[in-house]
Amino acid sequence: MKLILSERREISGDRLAETLAAAIAHNPRAKLGLSAGRTSIHAYMELVKLFHERGGFSLRHVTAFGTDEYVGLPPEDHRSTRFLLNFYLFRQLDIPREQTFVPRGDAKDLEAECKAWDLLIEARGGLDLVVLGLGHNGHIGLNEPGSSPKSRMRVVELTSSTLAALSDGSRFECLEETPHTAISMGLATILEAKQVLLIATGLGKADALHRMVEGRSGPSIPASLLLSHPKLTIFADRDAASRLDPEFVAKALT
Repeated sequence: MKLILSERREISGDRLAETLAAAIAHNPRAKLGLSAGRTSIHAYMELVKLFHERGGFSLRHVTAFGTDEYVGLPPEDHRSTRFLLNFYLFRQLDIPREQTFVPRGDAKDLEAECKAWDLLIEARGGLDLVVLGLGHNGHIGLNEPGSSPKSRMRVVELTSSTLAALSDGSRFECLEETPHTAISMGLATILEAKQVLLIATGLGKADALHRMVEGRSGPSIPASLLLSHPKLTIFADRDAASRLDPEFVAKALT
């Protein structure tokens, strides 16, 4: 595990963007798994800036997969993962639309949508890199506590803590309009990716990051399962890392 510690959330997002740009430059045909959390979106905005101002990489041959979508939301809904990834990333880069995939939250047959999704990723040889945010309860993607390490794309019930976090006004205005279910990329698919980039920022993520890296690894903290991954990088700001053991931080930074 590699820890990249920054003073502020924005700097963590910038460093994630730099890492993502370097990975794409190294592998122009990369298959990416992309979350659409608040700090991930900041990183994508910085990636777009790097693309237009510095260059050195292209997404013409990249394939991108959204890691999750909320059940009931059509792609054109401004709160959907598809809309956010289109708005902040895909439409501002040179990636062809037909190489971007986000599950349909409004699909009539959600089980069939999930199965087709897994087959699509499998047909392309799996993911080279996945970008994830850390949930307040330790979820990744929308794999809530208790998710099986062998899970694949499926419909998940969102916990009360996740619903509370989502309904803070940044994505959904209130609890009543927040979807209670979502389609999520499974832990097995995530763990099979060649590289994982996890971002955690803000005091609200301090407890989750502490439990992830210093607690007991297992399905009760889904993010902790990433610690067994051979190429995991965690991007954290000082607030999120505030509960970590200083010796652990020093060791992770070396």
